Parts: sequence; C-alpha cells; structure tokens
Amino acid sequence: MKKLLFFFTITVLSYNGFSQTTRSSADHFYSNFQASPNDAPPRVWWHWMNGNITKDGICKDFASMHRSGIGGFQNFNAALATPKSFESD
Repeated sequence: MKKLLFFFTITVLSYNGFSQTTRSSADHFYSNFQASPNDAPPRVWWHWMNGNITKDGICKDFASMHRSGIGGFQNFNAALATPKSFESD
C-alpha cells in the first residue's frame, strides 16, 4: 500500500512539474507568433494566373508586401486554362 501511495504521489508531482514547463513553452510560442522575430518574417504564396501580371503590378505587389512586413514569397504560375487578359511585359 505504501508503494502504491508513493507511486501515486510521485506521478502527481511529476505531472504538475511538467505541465508548468509546457505552459511556459506554449506562452513563448504564442508570443513569438503574435510578434515574430526579425529573423523569421512571414512568407506568402503568390499565384500568377497564366502569367497575367505586369512589371507595374509586380512592383506594386512588392511594395505592399514590404509595407505589410512580409519577408518572402513562393511564386507559382498556375496556367489551368485561365485566359490571358493582356500581354505581359
């Protein structure tokens, strides 16, 4: 009976100790998510539909991304039978 009580006590104390570490770690990740460090800026997917883009549009998109704090992008030209609306430069 003493061994069972000892095991139960150790288990409860261990659980409380580990749960504090987990909460602190979660708070750290949450705060870094809210205000990401400078070495980890957000990145976005930037889709061009069948090349429907102009040099002026690219420059405006870059400026907007910079103002918003976006640090990079993954570009994807998705043709997918999208009609060309104009000739790109």
